[in-house]
Amino acid sequence: MLRSAPLLVAALLLGACHRSPAADTLEQRLVFAANGSYDAQADQRDRIAGGLRRVVWTTHPPLDAAAMTITYDGDSRAQAWDLVIQQPKFSAQDAAGAGARTVTTPQGVGLRPAASSGLKDVLVLQSGAGLHLLTRGYAAQREPALLNAFR
Repeated sequence: MLRSAPLLVAALLLGACHRSPAADTLEQRLVFAANGSYDAQADQRDRIAGGLRRVVWTTHPPLDAAAMTITYDGDSRAQAWDLVIQQPKFSAQDAAGAGARTVTTPQGVGLRPAASSGLKDVLVLQSGAGLHLLTRGYAAQREPALLNAFR
């Protein structure tokens, strides 16, 4: 038993020192949520019409918010997704990050993250008490009126 104690202590220390990459920045957590890294902890996963899928978090959203819903193209999730975040504890500017530029859309003013961002192909919109983030690919397929914001 005493021989294995140092190994146990080393394992505990390594576990305590390890930080999940998902917890590093808001930008990374948004990208991870969009790409499916948190789907296992979702409350609901559905296939919906037109080849779309939906993942919903209500009890333990992966971001600091009341709830989250992502709708995505089942064949190209990384390129075509729409994320709605209800009552986030962060702003649209926080989500868009430093260097984001303001754009005008039919749904109001939005933000486009900087070209160096992991969210560079995303539009961030304030939506009531929530946020709405969507990719250029999703806009092209489902919300073409928003495409001008990506120019």
